[in-house]
Amino acid sequence: MGRNTVIAVFERLAADGFVEARGAAGTVVARIDSALLLRHRAQKPATGALSARGAALAAIDRGTGDKSGPFVPGLPALDLFPGDLWARLVARRLRQSSAALLGFGHAQGWPPLREAIARHLADSRGIVADPATVVITTGAQGALDFVARLLCDVGDPVWIEDPGYLGARGAFTAAGLRLVPVPVDEEGLRVDDATAREARPRLVYVTPSHQYPTGVAMSLPRRLALLAAAEAAGAWVIEDDYDSEFRFDGPPLAPLHNLDSGGRVIYIGTLGKALAPALRVGFALLPQPLAAQAAIALRHTGQAPPPLIQATLADFIADGHFAAHLRKLKPIYAERRAALIEACGRSLGGLGSIMRAEAGIQVALRLHRLDDRAAAAAAAGAGIVAPALSRAAIGPSAPSGLQLGFAAVDVAAIEAGVARLAGVLRDLDARATRPG
Repeated sequence: MGRNTVIAVFERLAADGFVEARGAAGTVVARIDSALLLRHRAQKPATGALSARGAALAAIDRGTGDKSGPFVPGLPALDLFPGDLWARLVARRLRQSSAALLGFGHAQGWPPLREAIARHLADSRGIVADPATVVITTGAQGALDFVARLLCDVGDPVWIEDPGYLGARGAFTAAGLRLVPVPVDEEGLRVDDATAREARPRLVYVTPSHQYPTGVAMSLPRRLALLAAAEAAGAWVIEDDYDSEFRFDGPPLAPLHNLDSGGRVIYIGTLGKALAPALRVGFALLPQPLAAQAAIALRHTGQAPPPLIQATLADFIADGHFAAHLRKLKPIYAERRAALIEACGRSLGGLGSIMRAEAGIQVALRLHRLDDRAAAAAAAGAGIVAPALSRAAIGPSAPSGLQLGFAAVDVAAIEAGVARLAGVLRDLDARATRPG
């Protein structure tokens, strides 16, 4: 062993406190209570017990996040992502890199991106937004988590749709809120039921343009009733307008935000469903009185996407590439959606039918007889990702059905996938109805 190696070993032992260097007197073993060393060697591994809140969060079934195959809900056509263009924009940003992208500034979000999102909301949804009220978050999930912690205390009640978005349930569980599940019908969240269950919620979460996961749109009377109930309760309303860029039937619905005269609606969204989920860029449009405080609070949450991603996305939108990408996707998605609906109608017979949905990149297939969890498990065994609607429910109100995403599946694969799904469901139905 070389001299330098020996010296390095003794220096490390001294730094860790196992030996003491005494100059000319040499190096001696440090005095350490032997009982402490023996206790350290005898210690048992930590049990890994979670808090009650952590256990509840871990128990929520997010389902399809890491799976592949037809028909993953919420997954855009990643093969159509403009990768070469994005790489050029990233490279351009790196060449132009400055301290503004390398430091701790702009906790509320890269200013040009907030401006670009405000313009996009005006063009696509008719929302007049001051960029100063836009905060950039790590996806829509980050927006939900941030808003829940910003506005609520542990134990505060929150109305949530039932069945509803599992990501929202997760964010509110993580914030320690008391979930108040509210049934959904063909007009959306049942406001009368909600007020009967909890008259004074602190927060209300809805997906009014196309309810997740059933796809129904909230009627105008329900929207107005919801806003009135929120005003009476002094509650904040989170409007999750996911997939708002993709509407296939009928004229665009006015956002709840545009009907709100009391400044109680917080509009959240993500650009990941139109581009790529891994970008993890979402946003919240806050009422004016909250914006300044939120900008300060956001700095302490770790909810900011990397500035390089934000700056590149701002360039992507400002240069017109985002609008062009949407124009490219819409007819492709419309074709795939039509192919899925037609194939299901032709192949599934009396087993199930597509529930009406005017927007989004997935549909719900209502099952007429089968248990949806058993159907989802059988489909998974055949390489098909079709989550059960009931997994998104807290109470017994969810219809039996499956979620089918179509955006990431080409027409030929849709035809083959539906045929395979039909075979699986027929086998399951035959076993369920077999005598004995």
